[in-house]
Amino acid sequence: MIASLILIGTRIAPFLLQTAQTLPDSQTPDQFGQQIALEAVRHGPMNVLTGILVPLGLFAMIFGIIWLRWRQQQALNQTRAEFHKQLLDKFASGRDFAEFLESKGSQRFLEEMWSQGAQSKEKTLRNGVVVAMLGLAMLALTWVEKDFVIPGVLLVAMGGGYLIAFAISRRLSKNRNLANEPVPGNFPASQN
Repeated sequence: MIASLILIGTRIAPFLLQTAQTLPDSQTPDQFGQQIALEAVRHGPMNVLTGILVPLGLFAMIFGIIWLRWRQQQALNQTRAEFHKQLLDKFASGRDFAEFLESKGSQRFLEEMWSQGAQSKEKTLRNGVVVAMLGLAMLALTWVEKDFVIPGVLLVAMGGGYLIAFAISRRLSKNRNLANEPVPGNFPASQN
């Protein structure tokens, strides 16, 4: 939407900023032809350049946002892994570690580690639903504008891919009995 506004603004701005021109009646036909040629040269390439740079800028911005989010997640995972490694390195013997596992702090520590897998599955499901619904909305808009067919189909396919990934992940975790591991809000059958 912003790109469309910028594109419209760049096409309207030259007309708004024009100074009062002399009437064509006071010019000779050669002068009038030269003025038309100068205006065509002045405004022609800029419209083409704007038409190329605005979509490229939009895709660059989307790529930048995705890259920054990925780097943020990578840094968070690295920090979490370093914290867990340092915590486990503090135990000098197996007895210290066994005492830690019996404490309340270890229960919170282990619950946090187990919940990370559940959060990634929930994130995959959420992304799949959101992207698929966005694609369906674009397909619904094809009644008004036929240009939404291709992006709509692509988004529905991406959303379906996320949902299939969630289903595969869930089935694999059930096969490995990871779904029955205690995570916040999901206790094994023996504790219910």
